[in-house]
Amino acid sequence: MTSFSPEDEPKARETLRILSELKEKAELLSEHVESRKEALEEEIEESLHEAIQNARDSLERIQENIEPKLEKIIQERLDVIRHQMDEMKYEARESVRTEIDKKSDELNRKVLGALEGTIRDQVGQGMVELRAKLGDAVRDEVHGSLKEIRETTREGLAKAQQMVWVGLGAAGVAVIGVVALFLSR
Repeated sequence: MTSFSPEDEPKARETLRILSELKEKAELLSEHVESRKEALEEEIEESLHEAIQNARDSLERIQENIEPKLEKIIQERLDVIRHQMDEMKYEARESVRTEIDKKSDELNRKVLGALEGTIRDQVGQGMVELRAKLGDAVRDEVHGSLKEIRETTREGLAKAQQMVWVGLGAAGVAVIGVVALFLSR
């Protein structure tokens, strides 16, 4: 241990008093810091809640403002895509049409070559059937016409015969009248 001299005692008491005051001040300061810390924590928590609510409100406003713009941008992009698709369809059709035009003559020759024999056979068969049908139709028409002509001729002959007999009868009466007129003179 260290021994103190009598002159060191007042200094030690002064140092002890200063330490004691410092300890009290440190305790007061510690209490003040603790209470200030709690107050700041509460303020920070309130500020955080307020900031979060403000952020939510801001996000809602941003969403309300951005949504129509975003929808407009999406619609414009869709219109561009539709236009591009229409152009692609047109180009594809033109390409197909060009290919068809290129291949159509060759394809037509092949098809005509393949169908030529079949067409000849069908035309020949059709001509035979047509001749048979026309023959039947002409025969039926001629028979019908001849029948009508015969009936008309018979009717005409009967009328002519009647007229001849009437004419002969009138001529006979006229001859008798002339003879009677001649004799009466």
